[in-house]
Amino acid sequence: MGRHERVAELAAIGGGDEVADLGCGVGRTVRALLRADPEVVHAIDHVSDLDDDVLADPRVRSRIADLDSELPLPSESLDAATSLNVVEHLADPVAHLLDCHRVLRPGGRLVLAHSDWDTALFTSTDDGLTRTLVDRFVDVVPRWAERTDGFMGRKLLALADACASRGAVFDTDSVDAWADPHRRFDDGSVAWKVAMGMLAAARDDADLAARAAGWVDGLRRLADAGQFLFTVTDVAVVLRRP
Repeated sequence: MGRHERVAELAAIGGGDEVADLGCGVGRTVRALLRADPEVVHAIDHVSDLDDDVLADPRVRSRIADLDSELPLPSESLDAATSLNVVEHLADPVAHLLDCHRVLRPGGRLVLAHSDWDTALFTSTDDGLTRTLVDRFVDVVPRWAERTDGFMGRKLLALADACASRGAVFDTDSVDAWADPHRRFDDGSVAWKVAMGMLAAARDDADLAARAAGWVDGLRRLADAGQFLFTVTDVAVVLRRP
């Protein structure tokens, strides 16, 4: 079971529920939510990039919206909402949670989940360089993003608590964490995507960029030998509107 399936399971939706996936991307969490047979899944993101099979499902409503703005949903309209690896990119994550509170019905659940990128683990032949690259990856905002936070996973509970001082109270139902093992390092794999992010973070330092390229070659050799492992800790907080 991957992170998308875990998040959907934590949403604990039932047949006939109306739910939303915030920052849906290509729809991997949406696809997992559909297995519980909800009545409607609102797939919300700043662009429409859903896989064709997800978009074709009659239960899916694709909505384009800026997640830094008010959600395009009526108040008290949702039984559950999911958010995976979204809040690090928002200008005001607490304001976003306040709006999630608005659209949830009393008793509705928000599954707020995020990878904590500072915990990224790579098998490599140079542990010191790996630590340097992880630190660089966490510290450097990629060119395609306005903002990131590589420590966001460990901050989710504090975000929820901050909502109370701004007029919205959540009850914390549960806190979960996991680190799925990934042994592949072929192009397009999870580990490869994170490693490419590390290369991009190092590009402004010519010496580090050259060392990082050699580091990636070493990861490929370890994967070919069956000795490679990548994990990162994911944290999920299930919040309930009283």
